[in-house]
Amino acid sequence: MDGCIISFPVVNESVSVCFPAHNEEKTVRSILEEAHRLLSSSGLDYEILVCDDGSTDSTGAIIDDVRQSCPEMRILRHRQKQGIFITFEELYAAASKEWVFLNSTDGQWNTSVLFDLLRLTPTADIIIASRRGKHYGGLRRVISKAFNAVPAILFGVKTHDAGAVKLVRREIISRYRLVSRSPFSEAERIIRATRDGYRVRIHPVETSPRVSGRSQGGNWRLVLAALVDVARLWSALRREPVSPRRVE
Repeated sequence: MDGCIISFPVVNESVSVCFPAHNEEKTVRSILEEAHRLLSSSGLDYEILVCDDGSTDSTGAIIDDVRQSCPEMRILRHRQKQGIFITFEELYAAASKEWVFLNSTDGQWNTSVLFDLLRLTPTADIIIASRRGKHYGGLRRVISKAFNAVPAILFGVKTHDAGAVKLVRREIISRYRLVSRSPFSEAERIIRATRDGYRVRIHPVETSPRVSGRSQGGNWRLVLAALVDVARLWSALRREPVSPRRVE
């Protein structure tokens, strides 16, 4: 980021910037310090939320250290690892601003992409920072394509790159009681919002290879849990009426 000029959008939005972290000692300091540096000079109404999901390395201590110079940061902690789904949902529930931006602490996305997404808020309610190229192996790529295809086939909704970083209007998060109990929850939220008339846009971005941590996308336990969630959502939506978004 050194030497780069960030053009901040002229918006009146407020944003909760959220970071899940599990054993990310190699990257978490630089990610959080970069976020603080960018946001503190942006003029935005913001907060930074970090959830340490039971890290067993020095991630927790590093987060505490960064917090000393970042009064806008709030820290959530799990004594033991709870997993992606619970961590994401707790961050979403703790967010207090109008928009919620969920990033990662593994170095794939620069926090600066937030400002590109904010420019799209006048015409969108969910903006997905879709990856132009995914740094996946063969099996992980197949799994990703399959789970991006399923919503279009079963629900008639394109979720694009549901597992990517995204900016979401908080009313969407608070409106829906999800049936998913796996990372498929990210796709479920997009499916429900699209059905009810919320506007979804994608903003393609370049990402970097993961610097730390381990990807869980190829974990067969999570894959099976996601398949169960697909069936659970299909059953639930057959019984639930569409509830159009109120236009203000």
